[in-house]
Amino acid sequence: MKGLGTILSLFVLAVLAAARFAASPAIMAAMPPHVGERVVNTLGVLTAVAAAIVLDRLIRAFYWDGYLRRKLGRETPAVIESLLTIALVLLGVSIALYFEAGVSFTGLITASGATAIILGIALQAAINDVFSGLSVNLDGSFEIGDWLTVYSDQFPEPVYGRVQGVTWRITILRLSDGRRLIVPNHVLTANPVMNHSRPRGAKRLFVEVPVAGSFPAERVVAILLAEAFRTVRSKPLSSAREPEVLVDRFDSDAVYFHVRFYANLEDADPQNAKSVMASALLRALQRYKVPSPVTQVELVAPQGAAADAAAESRNALGHVSIFENILRPEQLDALVAACEVRALPPQTVLIRQGDTGTSMFLILEGAARVSVHMANGEVRDVAVLVSGDMVGEMSLMTGAPRTAWVTSLSAMRVLEVTKESIETLLAAEPGLLERFSHVLAVRQSSLSEIASTANQKLSLQNDILTQMRQFFSRIAAGRK
Repeated sequence: MKGLGTILSLFVLAVLAAARFAASPAIMAAMPPHVGERVVNTLGVLTAVAAAIVLDRLIRAFYWDGYLRRKLGRETPAVIESLLTIALVLLGVSIALYFEAGVSFTGLITASGATAIILGIALQAAINDVFSGLSVNLDGSFEIGDWLTVYSDQFPEPVYGRVQGVTWRITILRLSDGRRLIVPNHVLTANPVMNHSRPRGAKRLFVEVPVAGSFPAERVVAILLAEAFRTVRSKPLSSAREPEVLVDRFDSDAVYFHVRFYANLEDADPQNAKSVMASALLRALQRYKVPSPVTQVELVAPQGAAADAAAESRNALGHVSIFENILRPEQLDALVAACEVRALPPQTVLIRQGDTGTSMFLILEGAARVSVHMANGEVRDVAVLVSGDMVGEMSLMTGAPRTAWVTSLSAMRVLEVTKESIETLLAAEPGLLERFSHVLAVRQSSLSEIASTANQKLSLQNDILTQMRQFFSRIAAGRK
């Protein structure tokens, strides 16, 4: 349709140009001199206007549509396209009037000055919107497709929406609930506007978490940070930059923590992204029984800290894949009794790549980074472990060298499971060795993605079982 309009414009231009330059002698001969001269001058002006329209259509086809929209994927505000059209037509008319009638365009502007003043007073609000729209588009503060929050006393609360269009007087926002909001352009230039799409990429948000001041702050930081690392793995949150937990302030009843994280605000509005994080943090606080600040004091019977720690460790071990549905309750109790809960500060190295494993670690609180040192010296981060994750089990069970570095990102509490505790279980029930090897084979095959058939899985399990038997037999022989 646009191509047809361009062809029609070219045809009209050709007809007018032919009438002005080729048929002007015939027109002058067929009409009285003053009439013929006016007709020829009029044809000249129309030819210039037609040429301006053709040029405008070519610019629209090759630049606005061909380059910006199709190649760069950017929408051009209608006000900018309309301004260029008007400028080209005015330029064509002024050139034609100068050459055809000797009329200066500046003279026309001067002659219409009084009229412009009257119209300016009458249309002050509309002109304000027009020039506001021009300034917004020319300074590039936002464009079509950007997500904005507009703060104005004309709204009961800040407005969050996506720019759908910019016209002479208004900007059209599509709100997150699907409605369209028509905003006069002067509102955008007279009030603060936050552009969530500039610069491109994830933006930082925060959730405030109040906790009773009696609970250890370092434990709260570890719990919140671990849950934040877990939550940013899913959209609309972003793991491109690491979350962090800061103590913002405190009073006599509570400590207020700010959990900072990043989210892709083109996928969700800020409130939805904050809700995702807040819900996850609330579940973590409830899981670890972190008390909320209260003004009432409730007297309860004291609980045994050792019993609570043992119950926590037993519950965590019972949900680890290598022990789940394998160990009986009394075996879990024996394993917990033989293990030790360790408190680690941030930046503690739990596992060193290349070392021989003497224990594996179950994370109870906090977060840890898994990184691999490449042969060329590059350090590559491959994963973040959080509460409930187990690390180091393959090296512990088979004696294979550690394949990565594991370093705490926050203060952590871990349950260390040693070779001696596993050996005690195997000595009491040798059949556990084969069941452990099956779980390790399944996990290893899912990580390496080499087991595409049942035969390959069975072969991998047999290899791991052989390594485990050899490794634990060496330990037993060495003790004798």
